[in-house]
Amino acid sequence: MEEALIPEEEASRLAELRSFEILDSPAEVSYDDVSHLICNIAGTKIGIISLVDENRQWFKSCVGLDTEQGRETPRSVSFCARTILQRQPLIIPDALADPRFRDNPLVVGPPFLRFYAGFPLVSVNGFALGSLCAVDLCPRELADEQVVALTRLARQVMMQMELRRESLQLQRLRKHYEGVKENSIVLDPGASLIPLPRVGALEQLLSREQIIQMMDVIFGMETDACFTLLRCQFKEYGRVSATLGGRLAEHLIDEGARRLLNAIPPNASAARFSDSEFIVLLPHVADRDVATGMAQRLVDLVGQPFRIHEHKLPLTAAIGIALCNGNYDSSDVILTDASMALRIASFAAKSQFRFIDSETRRHAQESYELEGDVREAIQARNISPFFQPLVDLVSGEPLGFEALARWQRGYDHFVAPSVFLPIANEAGITGELDLQVIEKALAAVPLLAREVPFRAMLLSVNLSAQLMDDPALRPRFLNLIRTNPMPKGWQLQVEVVEEAMQGSGAELEQFLYQLTEMNVRIVIDDFGTGYSSLGRLHTLPIHGFKIDRCFVDQIDDRSNPSNKLLKAMLVLANDLGLSTTAEGIEADAQRQWLLHQGFRHGQGFLLAKPMSLVDAAAYLHRLRLLPPAINRVDGRPPALRRGWRQRLKGLLR
Repeated sequence: MEEALIPEEEASRLAELRSFEILDSPAEVSYDDVSHLICNIAGTKIGIISLVDENRQWFKSCVGLDTEQGRETPRSVSFCARTILQRQPLIIPDALADPRFRDNPLVVGPPFLRFYAGFPLVSVNGFALGSLCAVDLCPRELADEQVVALTRLARQVMMQMELRRESLQLQRLRKHYEGVKENSIVLDPGASLIPLPRVGALEQLLSREQIIQMMDVIFGMETDACFTLLRCQFKEYGRVSATLGGRLAEHLIDEGARRLLNAIPPNASAARFSDSEFIVLLPHVADRDVATGMAQRLVDLVGQPFRIHEHKLPLTAAIGIALCNGNYDSSDVILTDASMALRIASFAAKSQFRFIDSETRRHAQESYELEGDVREAIQARNISPFFQPLVDLVSGEPLGFEALARWQRGYDHFVAPSVFLPIANEAGITGELDLQVIEKALAAVPLLAREVPFRAMLLSVNLSAQLMDDPALRPRFLNLIRTNPMPKGWQLQVEVVEEAMQGSGAELEQFLYQLTEMNVRIVIDDFGTGYSSLGRLHTLPIHGFKIDRCFVDQIDDRSNPSNKLLKAMLVLANDLGLSTTAEGIEADAQRQWLLHQGFRHGQGFLLAKPMSLVDAAAYLHRLRLLPPAINRVDGRPPALRRGWRQRLKGLLR
C-alpha cells in the first residue's frame, strides 16, 4: 500500500485537532450512539469515529469490532489517513480488489476488512481531523441516499466536537477572570453573574439540531423507521429561573439531565430540546413495555427533591412518548405527537408519563380548544368566586370563607377548577385568573358583611406561583387591596403554595411584608405536599398553614396512615405560633379525630360546600338570631354556651 503523505499544513492541522482536547479523553456515550447509527444507515457490522494525529489513527468510538488490544492503529496502515488527505468521502467496495489496499495488514490479517466508507470530519477552520467510517468484513455497496445520510452525520459529529471546544474555551476564560472555582463567576463586584450555558451532565447531551437531524437520517433510509421517542419536561425550571435566577435553574436542569441519563439505556441518545425540555431517542425499538420501563425509571429517579445550598427544590418530570414503527415519515410529525402526550402528562401535579394514542390525542386537542376558551372566559370576565366556609370544628361556627375560582359557562353551568386550572397553569395565565377572582371576591365582601355585622370574619384568597413570581402582577394585586378596603371586622388572608416560599429572597420578603403592613394574613396552602424550608417559615411573616386534604383522607388508613404526620404538623405549628386549618374533611370520624388531637379549624364538604355569593349570603343570614361572637384565628374556639352550639348546628343543617 502507498503510504499516506503528510499534508503541508500538518502542524496547523495537529494544533487544530489538539484544541478540541479530545484525543485520549474518556469514552463518551454520545459518540457510541453515532457509531450505532452509522451501522444502521450503512447496514454494516462496524461503525467507527476516528481521529488521526501525526502517527496513529485513534478510535474515539468503535462499535462492532473487538478493540481490547487497543483503541488505535498505526497511521501508516489506516484507511482514514487517506480520507483526510483527499478531504472527500472514500468508499472502497472491496479492499481485496483494490490495488491500493489489497496488501494492507488490516485486510490480509485481523480483522480482515473488505468494505470501507470514510467521511471526513472537517472543522469550521477547514482542517480534516478524522473520519466517520462504516466498515464490514464482506464486500458491499452504498446507495446514494446512504452516502448523503452519512455525509450529514459526519457534519453533526463535527458540530458536537465544536460545541465541546467552545465549552472548554469558555471554562478557561472563566478561570482566567475569577481565579476561584469554575462555577462562581463574577468579573467585578458590580457585574452580574455570567450564565452557565452547560454544566455537568448537560455536556453529554446532543443539541436540538443534532437530534432532529439524527431522526431525519433515520427517516431518509429506505427501510421503515423504528425507534422510541420521549419528550421530557422538568416543570420547575421556569419558576426557579424567574424566582431564584438562571444559574440555579441551570443547576436544577443539569441535575434533571443527570437523572435522565441514568434512566435511559446506553444505546439511547438524549438532547436538550429547549430550556426545560429533553428528547430521548431509543433506536431500533418501538416497544411499549420497554418505553414504559424507561419512563418509569426516570419518574422514580426524579422523585427525590434536589438540594443546592440552602434550597430544597422539587424536581417533577412530565414525559410524552411516541413509538415509531413505520407509522411516521418525518421528525416534525412524531415530535408533534410526543408534544401532545407531554401536554397531557404535564397536567398532573406529580411526575407522569403518557403515550400518544387516540385518547391522548383527543384529550390534547380538547385541551388546546379549552385553553382558548379559558382565555376568552378571562377576557369576558366569566371567572367568578364561589365561597367555601372556614369553620370552627368545636362550635361549627364559620370563621370566614375561601374564595374558589369557578368558570361560568352558560347561564347556570359552572365549570369546576379541576377542569380549567391545569390548563390555565400550563398556558401561563393563572395569575390573570387569580386577579379576576380576587377582584370579584373583594367586591362581594361588603354584601356578606351586612349579614353578620358583629362578627370578625376572614376572606381567604389564593395566590398562584405565577402571580407571586410575576413582577407585573404583584403590584396589581396590591392595588386591588388598596382600592377595595375590607369592612369592619373582616380581614383578608392569602394562601400561597409551599413552593412559592422558595422564591428569590429580597423580592419575596418585600412582597410578603407589604402584605402584612396592609393587615393581610399569610398562610401556606396544601402544607406537606411541597418542599418548604422550616427556616423560612420561621423568618418570613407566615401566620399559619392549611393541611392538604390528602393527609385528612388517610387518617387511620390501613396501609399508609397519616396520623403521625398530622400530629407532627400540629406540634410544629404550635411551636412556631402558627394557626392550622385541616382541608378536605368529609367524614365525622375525621372531624372527631382532628378535634381530639387539638385541631380547631377545618374546611370540607362535611362542614359546608362551596357556594355562590347568593347562597353564601343566605348561609350567613341564618346566623342573625345568634348572639355576637368574636371569632378567633389563633387556634382557640369562641366562647359559646352548649345550648347555642346545639341551636347553631340545627340552623346550619
